[in-house]
Order: sequence, then structure tokens, then C-alpha cells
Amino acid sequence: MFLSYATVPMFAFMILLNFFSLYSPIESAAKNGKYYHTCQDCLDDTCHSQFNRPCIFRNKAFYCVTCNSVHGNQQYYSEIECVLDCMDPGKSCVCNDECYVCVPNGAMSYSGTCEDPTTEELNQCT
Repeated sequence: MFLSYATVPMFAFMILLNFFSLYSPIESAAKNGKYYHTCQDCLDDTCHSQFNRPCIFRNKAFYCVTCNSVHGNQQYYSEIECVLDCMDPGKSCVCNDECYVCVPNGAMSYSGTCEDPTTEELNQCT
């Protein structure tokens, strides 16, 4: 037998890790917006021009925040919006970078805190 005893459990662990990664109720920060090389690119995109989302300067790039529904979980731009819509006692609002999402209590959540745009970030691209 060529397989060591650790190979099978490691293979099973990797499958479970991929499953939880794909079906997590909270998505990564990269999916909560679009990055642009210039301020004008951000201002011209529908994210800002049509949906009136702010263009901010963060992580050395211009960024337009989008809190779209992901895997059937509605995301919200503010904690107040989330709390008003998340009335089920078995659910609570958690932070997912710039967005809030209503998830079942005890669900895996994003470990960071919401980073609302600062005045300086908002004033970089107007």
C-alpha cells in the first residue's frame, strides 16, 4: 500500500475546506466592489454613475463599493439597514468589510470590522 495513513484524512479535509469556502454565507471583500486605475474610470462606471455608489481611494486604488446579494444573502450598506430588515430572532447582522449581512446566529462570519469610508477616502475622488 503506497498511501500513508495521513493521506486519506488530508484528502477529506481538503474537500471539506473547499466546500465551506464555496458555500460560506459571507463572501470575501474582493466581491464587494470594483477596483479602478483612475478616479475618472470609477466615476464613469455604472457603479457610481447609475447606482450612485461612492468612489473611494483605498489600498492604492480607486474602489466603488457594491453590496449586492450573494448566494441569496442580501447585503446592506449600513448596519441600521441590516438591523431593520433582519427581524428573525435566530439571525443577526455581521460585518463583511464595507457591507453588512444578515446570517443565522452561530454561522461563520467575517472576522474583521466594517470599514466605513473615511472623509479622506471619500474626498480623493469626487
